Amino acid sequence: MEGKVNETKSNSYVNEEDNLISWLIYLGKTGVRSLPQMAASLAIKIGIVILFQLVFWWEGIARHIPSVIKKPVIFLTATYNDVIPKTLYWIIIFTFGIRLFNRIKEKGFSSAMKPLARLLPEVKRSYGALGDKALSLLLLGGGLGLIIANNFASYSRFSGARNKMDKYFIALVISFTISYLMGEGRKHWIFKFNRLLASDLSGLLKIENRYNDNYTYLLLSGLVLGLLADAPLILMKLKYGGYILGLIAILAGVALPFLALGKVGDKK
Repeated sequence: MEGKVNETKSNSYVNEEDNLISWLIYLGKTGVRSLPQMAASLAIKIGIVILFQLVFWWEGIARHIPSVIKKPVIFLTATYNDVIPKTLYWIIIFTFGIRLFNRIKEKGFSSAMKPLARLLPEVKRSYGALGDKALSLLLLGGGLGLIIANNFASYSRFSGARNKMDKYFIALVISFTISYLMGEGRKHWIFKFNRLLASDLSGLLKIENRYNDNYTYLLLSGLVLGLLADAPLILMKLKYGGYILGLIAILAGVALPFLALGKVGDKK
């Protein structure tokens, strides 16, 4: 019963005229219109990123900086990460990071962190609402998280520095950000994106859309757990541990619904 209530409540946030493409186009147009006002701020942010890359990536300059300064800065700015995780890192810092900093400054640390406290009860409710599907969704998300974290940590400009914690730092930043955004509630854009995607795909494939926000909570919670679970694998120096365990988790997540169907058939 609870699952049906949550499903109705979740899908009510999707307007009938909405689809993912039109929504993304709307967001893009809004962003383009705001560019003139953001031009100066955007130029400063890009300049900061380029400065860090120039100073700490180029050995001609970086070798003259004391290690006690250089190593923490490289770690905290994702300087030695690959292009995609590095880009994600700076997008998070200049959007969510600044917003969170301002919220802490205005409301205080404990008040600003309330979304994290609200997350666990929501995940528990979603787990209970989805029943047999819940574990499968957690495994699918967890497997993907392990693979992503392993991929991020495996890149290095130096052959002997792969699968290290400094490359993994971006996985921690992403996991914290996703957890916080989920804790802000079902009206957040993360949930709308998934609702619209599921609605569009079900229409395209001509199947019933049973997707609701409970799926998002469990898939993304699994993703966060997977990102975090790669840390001990890195410490154990298992170079491909995240890839292997991630693939196993995904296969298990795919297989579980079929095993559950088999048990139902046996009972009949």
